[in-house]
Amino acid sequence: MAAKLEGGAYLSSFVDVISEKLASIHEDDSVLLDFSQELLQRLDDCLCDIRPVLDDAELKQFNDKRVKKWLVDLQDALYMADDLLDGLSIQVTLLPGLALLIHVLKIVVTWKR
Repeated sequence: MAAKLEGGAYLSSFVDVISEKLASIHEDDSVLLDFSQELLQRLDDCLCDIRPVLDDAELKQFNDKRVKKWLVDLQDALYMADDLLDGLSIQVTLLPGLALLIHVLKIVVTWKR
């Protein structure tokens, strides 16, 4: 994992990708529960807090092992957040279709009675 960090602004661009995913999930927030909205907002706030120090940390990682460890830990956390957002994106995509299917099934069951 550390080899990826030595490539420069790798994590900065990854934070941007995660922020874009987060924004797209927020666009269709009708399917998310209230606690999900709060957690996503906290994630967005954390990403905003990280941005100002990330570029500096990526430069300092070569001289400071603690900074490099922080970046590796951050990278792991960003991968987990990315996986979480991918799962939420799938749910946001599938839930409207599932709701329609349930509605149709209810009509069919009612019609057969």
